[in-house]
Amino acid sequence: MEAIDNIVSPDDRKRKYTDRQILKLLVLLQIFSISYRSSRIFLTNHEEYLRMTGLKEIPSFQTLSRRARSFDLHAINREITFLHSMESIAAVDSFMIHTCKYSTAMRRKYWGNYRDPESGWSKTTKGWSYGRKCHMTLDVDSLLVMDWLITKGNIHDSRVSRDMIDSVRNFSYILADSAYDTSDTYDYVFENTHALPVIDTNRRRGIVPERLSVNRKIGIDLRKEYSALYSLRWEIERTFSILEEILQCENVWYTKNRDYDSAMGLKAIAYNLMVISNIEAGEKPREIMKIVAC
Repeated sequence: MEAIDNIVSPDDRKRKYTDRQILKLLVLLQIFSISYRSSRIFLTNHEEYLRMTGLKEIPSFQTLSRRARSFDLHAINREITFLHSMESIAAVDSFMIHTCKYSTAMRRKYWGNYRDPESGWSKTTKGWSYGRKCHMTLDVDSLLVMDWLITKGNIHDSRVSRDMIDSVRNFSYILADSAYDTSDTYDYVFENTHALPVIDTNRRRGIVPERLSVNRKIGIDLRKEYSALYSLRWEIERTFSILEEILQCENVWYTKNRDYDSAMGLKAIAYNLMVISNIEAGEKPREIMKIVAC
């Protein structure tokens, strides 16, 4: 709560509910996996959380939904990470957000009448999945989520690599899997950042020395040189597991007017604030179940 007070500036105009109060409430709802519609019942049974946010009455779910979409959550998250990020080693990856059940997706595929125009099919390590894709960057040292980007499910990671690299351009190393092993990615990192790319080599694309671009050849050599460092990329996979299992990011069903960027942004901010809270309390950063189970 103190972190939000320090980050969100006072409102320029008088409102019934200030931005600070609404953001505090939205973060609490994410931590306890409470929907906007169920917030009234939850807060009625837990008045201590209402007092914690500084609210005297419970906002309607329409107000919460509208105000959530009005926040620049990327800017707020940058303020959160600014004081705690080490800016040393970053990891980049993505995971699928299922927007409906698999059986529903298969049925709609058969009939060709998908409801969500921004969902798509993608082959993952778990098999074929239908939904949207959340691309993220992580500070491996502080374990904070630096930024996120929501795309259609069938968008390849390399197509948004520039946006993701921009969010960690001041880091010393950028770790990524073989999906980012492209000449364009290496060119962008070397020309626009001071980071060293440590990217797993995609051997299916072929490794013929005389056919490799200069920067990709350098990138392959860096992968060999920093093989021990590359193992730290699994920290982002562990973060995805926490986001999916504890903060319920894996299944966010599609409904009309749902803003997936805001939905994932609030979950990322809630996760970051819990990590920071644990660090300041001397706990293990990822022991967030102690907070969620309260």
